[in-house]
Amino acid sequence: MSNVRFLFIALIIMLAGCSVVTRNAASGNFKTTVQENTKHITIERDFSVALSMDIIHINTQVRKAYVDEYARLYMLPKKDEEAMLRRQLEQDKQWEAFYLIVYTAPDVDTPFDSTDSLWKLYVSSDNHLEAPESLDEITSQRDFIKGFFPWISSWDRVYLVRFRRLPRSYRKDFKFIVTGVLGKGETDF
Repeated sequence: MSNVRFLFIALIIMLAGCSVVTRNAASGNFKTTVQENTKHITIERDFSVALSMDIIHINTQVRKAYVDEYARLYMLPKKDEEAMLRRQLEQDKQWEAFYLIVYTAPDVDTPFDSTDSLWKLYVSSDNHLEAPESLDEITSQRDFIKGFFPWISSWDRVYLVRFRRLPRSYRKDFKFIVTGVLGKGETDF
């Protein structure tokens, strides 16, 4: 009886035809561009990691690569791709933006967007400190973001942080800084 059942299932599969389901992988250009614009900060406490943060600078180069990748994945018509690129470049003129992929130890887990957070964020250029204009945890679009940045784990929090766009004259020694009672980390961009 089991042979008959097997043949019946095999026949149905053959008659139904096959469909192919694939997972869209990030293109090499997008991955390379993101890697070139990502820095890492680790703050340790008592020989363990208190904070681990990947900082992706959402600059013109990353925005263009993102639009290319989005257009490829969603098969956008050229006019929609061009409109999306214009919107991204307008955002680029207005903000210094970053994605933060953050892991904090369980005993120091305070959200960055909380008023009583253990951490403060800044950008610095030529000894000029700038605090964020906005800092939002990304929760509702997590699967979408993870599709573009697959190394995000379920223990990470993802934030979008925006700083007022610095004038070109302030762009010397541009740094991203995270600081608090548990330590300080900074990286050049």
